[in-house]
Amino acid sequence: MCTKFINMPNISIVMEERHKRLLIKQNPWWRGEKIELPRFERDLAKDLLKYLEYKQIIGVVGLRRVGKTVLMKQILQNLKVPQNNVCYVSFDDVDFQKYEIAEELINYFLEFSDKNEKRYLFLDEVQKLPNWADLLKTYYDIEENLKIFMSGSASLEIKKYKETLAGRFLTFYLPVLTFKEFARYFGMEHSVSENLFREYDLKLAVKKERYQELFESYLIKGAFPELIEIKDEEFIRKYIKESVVEKSINDISKIAQENEKTIYELFRLLVNSTAQLFEVINLAGILKVNRNLVSNYISLLEKAFLIKISYNFTASVSKQVRASKKQYCAHSSIVIAMLDYPFEIINTEVAGHLVESAIANNVEKFSFWRTPQHEVDIIMESQNKIIPFEVKYKAQIDKKDVKSLIKFMEEFEVKRGFVITKDLLKQEKIKDKEIIFIPAWLFLLITYPKIPNPEE
Repeated sequence: MCTKFINMPNISIVMEERHKRLLIKQNPWWRGEKIELPRFERDLAKDLLKYLEYKQIIGVVGLRRVGKTVLMKQILQNLKVPQNNVCYVSFDDVDFQKYEIAEELINYFLEFSDKNEKRYLFLDEVQKLPNWADLLKTYYDIEENLKIFMSGSASLEIKKYKETLAGRFLTFYLPVLTFKEFARYFGMEHSVSENLFREYDLKLAVKKERYQELFESYLIKGAFPELIEIKDEEFIRKYIKESVVEKSINDISKIAQENEKTIYELFRLLVNSTAQLFEVINLAGILKVNRNLVSNYISLLEKAFLIKISYNFTASVSKQVRASKKQYCAHSSIVIAMLDYPFEIINTEVAGHLVESAIANNVEKFSFWRTPQHEVDIIMESQNKIIPFEVKYKAQIDKKDVKSLIKFMEEFEVKRGFVITKDLLKQEKIKDKEIIFIPAWLFLLITYPKIPNPEE
């Protein structure tokens, strides 16, 4: 009797109304309501505004909790178009994670928007929608006056479908908070040009203790906007472990249909050796799995923005692949949380690896240099120049600390190198080579790709 009583078309209508209510709830401005958002904006926001007039789909990717959703809402809130011409859809809502329903929601928006003016569609965590690239391609090709923004935490899903969206898609990476942004949040001078020593003397020297204090806070919790004002150690650890790491690994394991537990254990091993060499075969032995599987999982972790891989400095790609590699956790706060370090760890020798990770994650294209006798932490290539960096985050630095750096500079005919220090700032000539000793916090305020030139 129950089966006969149910009217299937009515169920369809009820489901459609439920989805409409959820969509309207996600778009309160349609009802003339304002949304409360943080006033602090990421640096990427200004870059994205330059692309508003272009037809291409804008994709924002990055680690979980770095602020992609807030970034999109800050952009949509400032658009000068009718309220009905802006639509936001979050695919975190399970009800929306079906192709047909997503299509239904978008069509509802398009039907009630003003087709004569620009319309903006914001799709958040779009990788959770099956075949999302096909859906976006369809609307891109058939709809005029429609600009699409999308975000995703797992870049592997986005890159996988780039062929489908060839010529229609531009990707922007939103990193963890940079120290420049962290300093700006607290109202500090946050940008240093290549005139390093002059600017330091005029603007920064009187506040160097405050910068050092902020830098130490940055190492502990500075990756994620929601943690900036938080002081509770237990909360910070729990947030990073559960909201960032566990969620990210859950995402990539589902997308790649791989073993979540093994990926998590691999990540723990890598976190324990951040800024250090690693061998896939050794990791495979510890985890008791195939080395090819470990290589695949490392690739997944990198694509999910949890780690960054550095290769040995050489012109030979085959040698890079065969040689040992270094890996860096996305941020020192993740290392501290995952290994349950006390926050005082930043005052121990372990801080050197954490600071090296901070430097590496603020440099786009880099490698390291290693021979049986020497090693230089970071080799950056910028403006057709090779620039070596050695991280020595300690109070006292002596000649042996720059030995490998000088050797590299001699071998590759490099005139200038950097030593990243805890608080030492000076310029020195060693064997006709120019060495700039610079505090880590100050180095992270430099405006890239410009590299400081003390002579200017």
